[in-house]
Amino acid sequence: MQISGGGGGIGSKCHTRLVDFRSMDRDQIVNHLAAGQHALVTTAQLLEIGLSQRVIDGRVHQGRFERVHRGVFRIAGAPKTFEQEVMAGCLAVGGLVAASHRCAAHLWRLDLGACEVPVELTLAARRAPAPTGVQVHRSVDLTASDIVRLHRVPVTHPHRLLVDLGAVVPQPVVGWCLDDLVSRKVVTIAGVRATLDRVAARGRSGVSALRAELDERGTDEPTRSRLEAMLLALAKRCGLPAPVFQYPILLGGRRRRIDFAFPELRIAIEVDGYEFHSRLEVFEDDRVRGNELELAGWTVLHFTWKQLRQRPDYVERVLRRALGLAA
Repeated sequence: MQISGGGGGIGSKCHTRLVDFRSMDRDQIVNHLAAGQHALVTTAQLLEIGLSQRVIDGRVHQGRFERVHRGVFRIAGAPKTFEQEVMAGCLAVGGLVAASHRCAAHLWRLDLGACEVPVELTLAARRAPAPTGVQVHRSVDLTASDIVRLHRVPVTHPHRLLVDLGAVVPQPVVGWCLDDLVSRKVVTIAGVRATLDRVAARGRSGVSALRAELDERGTDEPTRSRLEAMLLALAKRCGLPAPVFQYPILLGGRRRRIDFAFPELRIAIEVDGYEFHSRLEVFEDDRVRGNELELAGWTVLHFTWKQLRQRPDYVERVLRRALGLAA
């Protein structure tokens, strides 16, 4: 006997690879199924492996199965976890379904502040009763590509999650989650924008919150070569000397590079792009390098990509003052 499955769907065919059960007895098959589903099995799965409804009811009566939702059972004695609650909801709903919104954020280990975290699911648009204690969102644009497995639970991809979150949490929380996922390299700005453009529709909840947070960060990020060209063009336009790009320097016994420098005047310019320095270890190292430059007698100026793009007059004013003081 083989049980197979694929995609983002949940149901009797739940495994992502073919499994040959011919060498197993029925109890071993049940345990195998439950092991991949946080100690849960469904009536449909049990019927498929040959248990009758009478046998299933008997196991419930004997206390070997504990009913969680209609048609969903927990193996008796298995520990209860949040992941198990979410998986039970997905199994009860069936079809193309995934943990979403605040529930998915919690599974991705995002800090929602004081927000309550319910068992919250999104399913492809169809009518299906919501199990007790489960919040269900119906979506006309949920696809298998929007769903990934996290701790064996189907969960919306973080790109999709960030769009959904704006409908159920305050906008600043969306921003915190965006920053966290970018810093952990779980999402890219390009991926978030592509998903936002794909699912955005007039009146869709959550879209405006994410769009506002992206705009606030000025996240149409440049490449390093584009960044160099922008600053050099700004200096030329303003009649300022051209800084040296990626200037090498020895600091604290280590070879370092400064984004831009006026070496003769010992002025360092660091451009803090939203994604360029988003990893925690890079952020920490940048702070150390800045301190070492200051101790070595350098003036360190920090500009953001957003300032270069939207406030070139401010950048020019600061550069002129720094160059004047150094001269």
